[in-house]
Amino acid sequence: MSFYKSISPFYDYIFPPAPLQVNFINRVAGNIAGKRILEAGCGTGNLALQLVEQGAMVEGIDLDPEMIAFAQEKAVRKENVRFSVLDVLKINEKWEASIFDAVVSFGNTLVHLNDLEQVSQLFLNVWAVLKPGSSVIVQIINYDRIFDKQIQGLPTIENDEIKFERFYDFNDSAASIDFRTILKVKQSGEEICNVVKLLPLRRQQLETLLKNCGFENVLFYGNFKGETLSMDSVPLIVSAQK
Repeated sequence: MSFYKSISPFYDYIFPPAPLQVNFINRVAGNIAGKRILEAGCGTGNLALQLVEQGAMVEGIDLDPEMIAFAQEKAVRKENVRFSVLDVLKINEKWEASIFDAVVSFGNTLVHLNDLEQVSQLFLNVWAVLKPGSSVIVQIINYDRIFDKQIQGLPTIENDEIKFERFYDFNDSAASIDFRTILKVKQSGEEICNVVKLLPLRRQQLETLLKNCGFENVLFYGNFKGETLSMDSVPLIVSAQK
């Protein structure tokens, strides 16, 4: 069973809606009302549905069918939003050129790609579907912090429903890292353990790849409040403009 398939029924307890993300997109991409936005790696659709509430028209894609099924269930009878099972590397095959006002990818989606070549291909595809002057916004974990400080894990997420523990196991090569998780479901006592290999992208790698694909005005942030990225920042957020 895949990582996301196994946790999909509990995903909203782990990652509830985050209004700060919507505010950040509004600030970076401009007022999103009436704009067409693609969310790559939409999960169960929380961010996409919040963007729709702000007047945007949203296409949400995810590779995991269970995640998309939950998103579609939430979107029943809602307008201006559509969810599809799609590989993020194939967005230019589904949509014509210069059609979106913004492309966003949050939740560490990018580091589930296999290598830098795939990341570059994704950025080229995003470039193709973005309108001139529009922005791509990506959020991952700050892997400079993880590697340089040898951080062994992320803070535990715990509430009345779940406890989600997250650990990093370093490999011999810095080209990958093992992300090990333990999800405890409090009501049933079920424990779901996973290990998934990630591509730990550093800031300089992201900046180089984006610029090589033609993006300009590459800016980095340390959180969705818009504060500057630092070595102590847990997330890494980057925006760039076509």
